[in-house]
Amino acid sequence: MLLQNNLIMHTINKSLGTKIEEELNGLFPSVPMLVATLVALAIIILILFFLLYKPIKKSIKARQDYIQSNIDQAKATNDLSKNKLKEANDKLILAHEEANNLVKNAKIRAEKVIISYTAKAKMESKRIIEEAELDIEQQKDSLMEDSKNQIAKAATELSRQILKKEVSKKTESEIIDKFLES
Repeated sequence: MLLQNNLIMHTINKSLGTKIEEELNGLFPSVPMLVATLVALAIIILILFFLLYKPIKKSIKARQDYIQSNIDQAKATNDLSKNKLKEANDKLILAHEEANNLVKNAKIRAEKVIISYTAKAKMESKRIIEEAELDIEQQKDSLMEDSKNQIAKAATELSRQILKKEVSKKTESEIIDKFLES
């Protein structure tokens, strides 16, 4: 029995060893199969390289070039915009300066006009005052002359009445002139 048991064990071990060996042999293919698989893999890699990698790489390169050109164009546009903005700001500053100068010149001209018209008004008022004074003086002289003439006539009339004699026109004129001069 022991022998039988040993034999059974030996058979089981042998059959197990054979099975394990078969399984291990099944895991590793034969050398020609391995070489054929490696060759097929290399061919597939080459085909994929030429059919997929190069076109994808070319497409990626084109996309990178497109993106770079857009970046360069955006930089150029940005620089142009900055230059235009600077020019616009410079023009705006010049316009402000010109406007300030115009306002300043207008104020100066207005002050000159005010001074001129003030001077003209003063001269005109002085002339009017002088004319009025001259007119007053003339009226005063005229009134004095009229008063003297009336007084002379009244005196002549009174003297005629007092003297009751006739006085010639020449004598009358001489008396009046002497009276007026005094």
